[in-house]
Amino acid sequence: MHNTVPHSSHKFNTSSPNLLTPTREFVKQMENKTISTKSVHCLVLPFPAHGHTNPMLEFSKLLQQQEGVKVTLVTTLSYYRNIPKLPNNSVNIETISDGFDKGGVAEAKDFKLYLNKFWQVGPQSLDDLINKLNARSNDHVDCIIYDSFMPWCLDVAKKFGIVGASFLTQNLAMNSIYYHVHLGKLKPPFVEQEITLPALPQLQPRDMPSFYFTYEKDPTFLDLGVAQFSNIHKADWILANSFFELEKEVSKNLR
Repeated sequence: MHNTVPHSSHKFNTSSPNLLTPTREFVKQMENKTISTKSVHCLVLPFPAHGHTNPMLEFSKLLQQQEGVKVTLVTTLSYYRNIPKLPNNSVNIETISDGFDKGGVAEAKDFKLYLNKFWQVGPQSLDDLINKLNARSNDHVDCIIYDSFMPWCLDVAKKFGIVGASFLTQNLAMNSIYYHVHLGKLKPPFVEQEITLPALPQLQPRDMPSFYFTYEKDPTFLDLGVAQFSNIHKADWILANSFFELEKEVSKNLR
């Protein structure tokens, strides 16, 4: 797993969020926001795909090692069977619906259809889960750490008045590209022979994912990546799955 180290970002048009600061500071902030409780309960919601779930599961294990922190990993009913069996003293797991509870994307047979349905039923399903947990004496939810691919989770966090932390599961170089598309500084379809972005070497077409060049035919994948930044400025924290030393220049540019 990449070393997930939360530091502070201003290039994301944020005033309060922190990007890549030590995890202990993140925990301390949550403790300060939960004066009435003896512990902090965080829900961690990865996008239901292997490359997103693994880093957030590992982050959950690290976070739970912090004193006074309880972590519940939340996945979809359809993806639950793909989660490895965890030790009894590890993080708890809860589920929400993506609208295709028997088979996820395979049941939907179309990724765009799957996303549309998930985005439609997911917020209410998460809302129901939080209400269920809040009704228990020791499970009151204080924080939602959500995969940045699911920005609607932040809206749910705001509704409940709890901390919302966006977790960028991809590397900062990739997210810098998405962000510049979001700003309109890169516009699909990409026809340039070279792509130049701050703190990155010049990128050739071969360096880019294939869906960057098929946007007119199917914009689904690129739109999903770009939408991460639709409300990220409202997040209390921005966490990134990265080694600071490997992406130092990109990281500094995004601060």
